[in-house]
Amino acid sequence: MQLQSVKFLFAGYLGIILIGTFLLALPPMYHTNVSFIDALFTSVSSMTCTGLIIKNTGIDFTFYGQLVIICLVQLGGFGHMSMAGILYILIGKRLSSSEKDLINVVENLNNNSLNGINRAILNALIFVLIIEVIGMALLIPYFTYKLGNLSDGIWAGIFHSISAFNNSGFTILDKGLLPYQSDIFINIVISLLVIIGSLGYLSSIEISNFCYSSIRYNRFIKGKKPKLRLSLNTRIVVSLSIILLIAGIINVLVFEWQKTLSMIPFWEKIVNAFFMSASYRTAGFNIFDISGFDDRTMFFSTFFMLIGGGPGGTASGIKVTTFAILVALSIAIVKNRKDIVVLGRNIPPDIVSKAFCVFIIALVYFLVSTFLLSVFEPDIRFLPLLFESASAFSTTGLSMGDGGILSLCANFNIVGLFIVMFLMISGKIGILAFTLIFIGGAKTKYTQYPQERVLI
Repeated sequence: MQLQSVKFLFAGYLGIILIGTFLLALPPMYHTNVSFIDALFTSVSSMTCTGLIIKNTGIDFTFYGQLVIICLVQLGGFGHMSMAGILYILIGKRLSSSEKDLINVVENLNNNSLNGINRAILNALIFVLIIEVIGMALLIPYFTYKLGNLSDGIWAGIFHSISAFNNSGFTILDKGLLPYQSDIFINIVISLLVIIGSLGYLSSIEISNFCYSSIRYNRFIKGKKPKLRLSLNTRIVVSLSIILLIAGIINVLVFEWQKTLSMIPFWEKIVNAFFMSASYRTAGFNIFDISGFDDRTMFFSTFFMLIGGGPGGTASGIKVTTFAILVALSIAIVKNRKDIVVLGRNIPPDIVSKAFCVFIIALVYFLVSTFLLSVFEPDIRFLPLLFESASAFSTTGLSMGDGGILSLCANFNIVGLFIVMFLMISGKIGILAFTLIFIGGAKTKYTQYPQERVLI
């Protein structure tokens, strides 16, 4: 990972966040008073696609303020470096090798060939637009019917489609999605947008191409068919995402069946559990008030949030691929095997080391930040603070709430707010990249120390 690339990425994010802050602080952007800190926090939460709010997006911000927020969400979800690459392509300017390499590094495009960066960026853009337009086509008529106003319905459909696909959790409805708890349509559509966005652009595009090729060769082309196969990365992302989704559903159903889900019919329980499982891993939408969550649900939810989604997509966390490698590493150590095997493939040692490093650094960031929050916010219970920290660090956006529609951090003092903003930015940029900014790159080593074993 190149230090210069990471510094450029960090500077770009900070620059866009500050531009968003100054825009949101302008009088045409808000109905009620919005301070500079309010605007800064909202800009950080938008750009990192988190969704933690200290101002009600639907009430406190005007249409122009909401437009700035959703533009930041879209830019943060796709990545500002990829956006810059798209602009270069559209105006006909050729990307240099160094510019392509920079985009490849900071946006996790995983392209072995720099010549494929242009195509990878455009494929990702086309995929994003197709999914978001489909989401809009489904949500606009529905919100128009529900809200009883065409313009409100159009804006709500556009906003929530972008917000859901980019896993941001922002909503412009006064009470969020709480009034739609029993609405099967909203539960399913929003959940599917969240899940597709959390898989990562590369995996989603690969799955689409795989399905298209399978249908094409099976139905329209005769003769010997080529062997179609998904990459290991995509197979890990899909299989583990399904496992975690099911585990999240079970977690909600077991601990909330007689609590927050007790007053609704059986099938609504299942659909709500599905929605929450998809949401509290990556997105942050609330379909019911989670302030009444059982402590056990909250505790296990922090693990799902910290794992997050697939690499190269809109979700953060340590990523499901990192989690899969850590599990494989543990199994190999217990069985005294040298090879780290995942789904029949041997993982290179440098990837294993990187996964373990991501986990350790993420754990340090998360635990230290939670401890600091408990110091500066002594009047708030520790478990809700733990939940808020995990939500900010994984850019999930779920919160136990301030007693109303806002996030718990709306009750934080300025120190607590800056801790949360630090977590959101570090989680969005990436653990290794963010840490590299402060510790610098590798230096030439001239000293070799003697080797000695220690007991484990």
